[in-house]
Amino acid sequence: MRKVAQYILAVTAAGTMAMLVGACGGGGGGAGTPVVANGDITALGSITVAGIKFEDTLANITADDTPKTAAFLQPGMMVKVSGARGDDVSGSAAEIEVENEVRGAVTAVGADSLTVLGQAVFVDGGTVFANAAGLGGIVAGDNVEVHGARDVTGDILATRVEKLNANPLGDELRGVVATKVGTTAGTFTIGGSALTFSFDNNTALPHGAFEVGETVEIHLTGTAATRVEREDVEDDKFKAGEGQEMQVEGFVSNFVATPGTFLVEGKPVETTQATRFEGGLVTDLVNDVKVEAEGHIRLADNTLLVDKIKFKDSVRIETNVEAVAANSLTVFGKTVQVTSKTKNAVLLGTLAPGNGVRIRGFMNQDNTSFTATELQSSNPVAADQHIFQGKVMSLTGSSMVLGKPLPGGLTVNVSGAGEFRDDDENLLSAPVFLGSLRPGVTVVKARGAFASGTLTANKAEIE
Repeated sequence: MRKVAQYILAVTAAGTMAMLVGACGGGGGGAGTPVVANGDITALGSITVAGIKFEDTLANITADDTPKTAAFLQPGMMVKVSGARGDDVSGSAAEIEVENEVRGAVTAVGADSLTVLGQAVFVDGGTVFANAAGLGGIVAGDNVEVHGARDVTGDILATRVEKLNANPLGDELRGVVATKVGTTAGTFTIGGSALTFSFDNNTALPHGAFEVGETVEIHLTGTAATRVEREDVEDDKFKAGEGQEMQVEGFVSNFVATPGTFLVEGKPVETTQATRFEGGLVTDLVNDVKVEAEGHIRLADNTLLVDKIKFKDSVRIETNVEAVAANSLTVFGKTVQVTSKTKNAVLLGTLAPGNGVRIRGFMNQDNTSFTATELQSSNPVAADQHIFQGKVMSLTGSSMVLGKPLPGGLTVNVSGAGEFRDDDENLLSAPVFLGSLRPGVTVVKARGAFASGTLTANKAEIE
């Protein structure tokens, strides 16, 4: 069968992908490097996965072990891709496999969640809905297919929820085995759910017995498992070898300190003093924050030695509250949604217009609002000290749009800024700074005065 499971980007032995080497030279990337990527589709017209735009016209595409065409692929779907990369942002796919996190009947619907096969599924402004007008278009009894990633508690944060007219492929669930009782017959649970599933001698185990801590894909009749597949065996071709490049994206867990070792989407990673941070600060690295870790694999303990950490909720805001509603607030003229998964969500009830606030989050699918992943209170911000950080979406002269294209993004003018810095805090001239920006890639933090929809910056730096 993914945030949202993980994105894994791994340079592999040429093997079956040798035919693609040389087929993908885009962007000055040379002949192309064999690559595997796991993640949700963020754009079509070819597909963009883990920040790489893969040409998919020659790819062998499957879903539920059934051949599909490129037209089957849709935003928010979790996929595995094998192919070749020409540079950091372009590639060509040879194999694409679609993987959902859970498929079955909805048993409950909450304010921003639903329950499927005992799994708590949370939605937010980043969730793509298909065949339903948002969560309000889904009721108990509906069959749905959910793509997404799991947080520290085992809950699914959905990248896509598709309402199904029927469920001919049957109930299916992917996740980590949390508990297991019995050897040849017994019961087990998946993720953070208390719902118990059973297995016995009639359960197909194509990869042998499964154990606690393993990621599995199970096929169900009611709560009885008819088939349990171990993902570590099934996905052996996606593993990187010694020293090979890998990217893994997901939620941080088991974090104590950096430099140190912790998990990203269940994968062991190790940071060092040399690890660089993009889209956030080293102090932002905590449990349950979503990141992309890039580095090289150490095969002895299957640990990713991290060269770079990218924060996926790269929008950072420090300003004064303009308005407060039941589940949102307004800053910089933009609506910021607060969900039950927002860290310090209870703070919303204490805020009032004029209060200082710090927000981390991301731009929603509607391209007009944001979702907060964390709220913090602060002292009221001075007139020339408002901060907005986001990905550069467009650049015209000294004016840029951050976060998302207009109307959702924020216009920032740096023509009068007196200080420019790179991601190592080195001072830059204005021309060098502007020449370093790559729309769609570079994250910039701007500080200044906000009026009439524009932040007039006195300082700008690359994150």
